Amino acid sequence: MPRSHLHQRKSRFSVLNWCFAQSKRAKQTAPHDAPKRAADREVLADIWRLRLALALVGAGVVYGTLGYALIEKWPLHDALYMTVITISTVGFAEIHPLSNTGRAFTMTVILAGAGSVFYSMGVAFELLLSERFRHWRAHRKMQEEIREMRGHYIICGYGRIGQQVVDDLREADLPYLVIDSKPERWQLLQENNVPFVDGDATLDETLLEAGIEHAKAVVGALNDDASNMMMTVTARGLNPQLFIIARAALPESEKKLMRAGADDVISPYKVGARHISLAMMRPAVNNFINAVLYDSELQAEFTEKTIENDSPLVGQTLADAGLAHGRDVLLIAMLHNSKLIFAPPANTVLHAGDTLIIVVPTESLKMARV
Repeated sequence: MPRSHLHQRKSRFSVLNWCFAQSKRAKQTAPHDAPKRAADREVLADIWRLRLALALVGAGVVYGTLGYALIEKWPLHDALYMTVITISTVGFAEIHPLSNTGRAFTMTVILAGAGSVFYSMGVAFELLLSERFRHWRAHRKMQEEIREMRGHYIICGYGRIGQQVVDDLREADLPYLVIDSKPERWQLLQENNVPFVDGDATLDETLLEAGIEHAKAVVGALNDDASNMMMTVTARGLNPQLFIIARAALPESEKKLMRAGADDVISPYKVGARHISLAMMRPAVNNFINAVLYDSELQAEFTEKTIENDSPLVGQTLADAGLAHGRDVLLIAMLHNSKLIFAPPANTVLHAGDTLIIVVPTESLKMARV
């Protein structure tokens, strides 16, 4: 085997070994989902009790119907009617005179049937009015919505970074969901009406439950670099076409995350420091970037547009496509074959797969989305 291949394999193994060791150390102190599982078991136990109570009611109806039919020789529909009005205690008169044996039997129907009815009503009210049942139903409904998601964004971790990413995606009206393993954050996610999967984002089953196979991108915003690396390796194995962005707290983790399969690695401390430096050294440029990217009152938006294979722009120059004069669309740069071209000339030919970085009026962008 060539020496370069051996080096790549050793490099990947070293990344994975470090990742597994750090992740195992982190999970020893990580909170588990025992409270949620216990709540699920309680709800399922209540549902089982309700089913048992309804089965007892049904058994009481069968008992009374057959009893009246055998003892009083009544038709089955009369026997059923008598049984129902008896166990429901509505107080209607007897439809046929009862023998002494029939009256004794009626007392057993009242004791057994009415008791089971009242018991089932109590169980039903207790279940339907309980807060944990409402949470359980809301969670089941949310799981069904998650299973229907396509082209969505998955945010792993609902800390400060994850919350900001969720806010941005919500403002852009894009589909998203969160994966978080901390029970104390689940209540916050429910209060903020954020779809989420409660589990470990480094595990196959959790990512599959989040629809990783149909997702457009995933953001690793977990608490430590080891967990983000494990999530990256797992997500890349489940969806090779997925765009993966990982957060790195330590400088030495950036290259490891890239080797693990991340498409982009963001260091919040480095990004924050660069933003501070830009605001200090070039305040006008900083204000322009902030206004275009984050100011909702500005009637323009900084965005990107990828040219598809069937686009009518394929083969046209920027001048022919009306992109060279900056009237309706201001072309800042374009990405061609992974190469960034700033202020491309008017005779530049557009190809399928090119990405245009543009500034457009907000209203025009809204119309294009519609």
